[in-house]
Order: sequence, then C-alpha cells, then structure tokens
Amino acid sequence: MLLESPHVSVDLHPDVRAGLLTRRTFRTFEHRPVPAAIRQSVLETARWALAAEDTDVVRFIALDDPELKRTLFRLTRESKDISNHWEGLFKPAGLRGYVQYWPNTPFCVAVCADPAAGPRHIHNTWNHHLASAAATENLALAARWQGMALVMYTHFSQEKLKRLLDVPFDWDAMGVMGMGYPDLKRTNPQVLAASLVRLPLAELVAGERYGQPAPAELIDECDAGVELPDLMATMLGLRPTTCFGDEAVEPSHVFEILRAAQWAPSAGNFQPIRYVVLRDRARLARLEELARESREISGHWVSRYGEGFSEHPDWTRVPLAIALIADPTRGGPHIHGEATHIHGGGLAAQNMALMAHGLGLGTTLVTHWIEEKVKVLIDCPRTWDLVGLMPFGVPAPRPARARQPLEELVYQDGFGRPWNPTREFPFRASVSPTPEI
Repeated sequence: MLLESPHVSVDLHPDVRAGLLTRRTFRTFEHRPVPAAIRQSVLETARWALAAEDTDVVRFIALDDPELKRTLFRLTRESKDISNHWEGLFKPAGLRGYVQYWPNTPFCVAVCADPAAGPRHIHNTWNHHLASAAATENLALAARWQGMALVMYTHFSQEKLKRLLDVPFDWDAMGVMGMGYPDLKRTNPQVLAASLVRLPLAELVAGERYGQPAPAELIDECDAGVELPDLMATMLGLRPTTCFGDEAVEPSHVFEILRAAQWAPSAGNFQPIRYVVLRDRARLARLEELARESREISGHWVSRYGEGFSEHPDWTRVPLAIALIADPTRGGPHIHGEATHIHGGGLAAQNMALMAHGLGLGTTLVTHWIEEKVKVLIDCPRTWDLVGLMPFGVPAPRPARARQPLEELVYQDGFGRPWNPTREFPFRASVSPTPEI
C-alpha cells in the first residue's frame, strides 16, 4: 500500500518529529481549491524561516491566473527540452521528463530573493539562496501539517521565469512551488518509493573532520524518549540563537537533529550535503579565531564589523557545532541547477533548526567565514562549498524576532502586485496534455 512506510503520512497536525520525517513530495493533487485561510497559514510559516541576520530577503508570488499558469506550463516544458540538449534523462520519455501541469495544481507560489538585501560580508554569496530554501521548506512542512503536499520546481529558464512574473532584473527566482491535497489514487508508488531512499547517517556524518567516522552514539538509531511539540507551533516559534548555556547537548538529541537533516528534500533526491560534527574544545576555539579574523576582513569594507558587530556566538562556549558542506556535483543537472546543492543546505538547515527548537535547544546558521580556512579545518574537499556552521546548545536566552507583515512579502500573479489574503480563488481542472504520475 502507498502509505505503509513510516516515512509517508498525510495525517493532520503532526508533531515536529513526525512532520519532518514524513513530509514527502507529491506531483498530483485532488481537483479542489486550497481555502484562503489555509493559504495564509502556509505562507505565514515561510515568513519565519531562517535567514542570515534574520533579514526579509525573500518574496512570494501567488499564481492563480489561469492563463499565467498555462504559460508557466509551456515554459516548464521548454526548459526541460533545453536541458535535454545535454541530459537525455529530461526527454519526455526519460527518467525525469515529467512536466508539472500547473493549471491542475491548486496553489502555486513562486519564490524569489534579493541578493543585495542580506548581510554584506565575506562569503555572502549564497545567503539569499539559503533563505529561499529555508522558506520553501517551511512551505512544504506547513502544507504537510494541513494534510496537503508540495512539489518544489527549480527547473526553469531563469530569465524567462523572471520576465513572466516581473521579477526585478537583479533578483533571483528560486522556482515555483505547487501545493494541494495529494491525489493518492493517481500517485505513482514507484516514484514515491524512490523519494524514500536516503543515504545512511554513517555516510552523511563525520566527526571533527570530513571522512572521519562519526561516533556511533551520534548516528545509531535510538529512541530519545522525548515528546515533541506541534510542528506548526515550532515553525512559528523558531528563534535563531547565538547565546548558549554551559549544558552539554545529549547524543540522542544530536541524532534527532542529524536524522532531521537526513530526511530533508534535495533536487532529484541527490542528497548533496555532508555534516561534520565538532565537539573538540580546541577545534571550537579555532573556530572562534577564524570568526574574529573573518570579522576583521569584512570590517575593511563594512564599518559595523570593525565596530564590534557580529553574527557569531562565542565558539569557545558553544557545546557543539555542525558544519554543512555541499557537493556541487550532486546538484540538479539542468539549466538553473547551479545553486541546487546550496538549496539542499538551506532545506537541511531549516529541518535541523526546527528539530533543535522542538528539543528545547537553540541554533542558527552562521555563514560569515573565510571559507577556505574553515574548509581546511574540517578537511572539506577543495571543490565543495561551505554552506555554514550551526552552533547548538541550550539557549540563554531566546531572542525576540521582528519580520515584515505578510502582506508586504506576498504578491499576486506578478511581482509587486497587491495580494489579498482573504480572497478565495475558484479552481477548475483541465485535461493535462501530459500523463500525470
């Protein structure tokens, strides 16, 4: 049966553990609309996802105009045809030749971000991509909490997608997310089964240095015996943390955090992220030295870093840190796939932060580094990318957050066009020109 796996469920209102471990991608949806209140609830969670310095760099465009969705479908098919020039798996009969039929996708949301809106420091290249990915993961998890599902679609001609949606020239469009109530009768069980394949933690996690086996206590399956809070409440209550108490992080909690990362989505399920767990006090002290040097270099151009501003915790007091590194060869092998390995890092980091928050721990994703020096410290392969480092510990205290109102972050059918959160949209399915799976 379709739902026999413990990692597949559409039950309403899961706790944070069940939600993170059972969220799956579905492409086919029942032909019924998503009510305005649920749309608003789902988008609200995206507003509270991780972002560097907690800035509002991401915008969302709700897509409901039927002609716009038909044009989006044609653009999706054209993009697949272009990628097929290099990769035969994108041909119509190929392994990944399926084209999402957007007119039959009840709730479509484009995600875009401003590269200039994030912090100005060295190694800032990826921050808007990471924020987009974290917001997208919250969209997916909020859909899961509502008994719905989401498909992430990044395979587009970037320039054409931006023109279609009036996205500013200097911005990046991550892609389009499709949501709705999954149609289990039309879901291909083989496709769903493929999404359940995950590399074991022993292959994903290293201790202190990449390639060094992780301690068994951190990666062996265990029952922490901890009841976790509601998934939606956890997403809305997430607080990035850089100040920690002296308490150690229990190995069972580290396992829960790493397992949450293991089950994060990635483009093509290629699983590009690896995790290096740092607990050695000397190595954490070395991180503090690198953090100080990174701030000094950024201060050459940005005065606030020279004046003492920092996004870093005191790494000498952090109980534990996890470095996220990304293999660019495991990104999407298609046009506009060059950042999908980094998107995988943002999706995983959001899962890790939510699980930590549910366990009563705090964390954040720190990206302000001299990348090459951190990579040397953890023996990261030269050609890989450093996503960032996440400190973990008991927060002391949890800081408050302030984000822009949702109405300023969401547009309707085009960038900058007003969005009405209470407006209901009729939904009429049409015959898809491609087989649905």
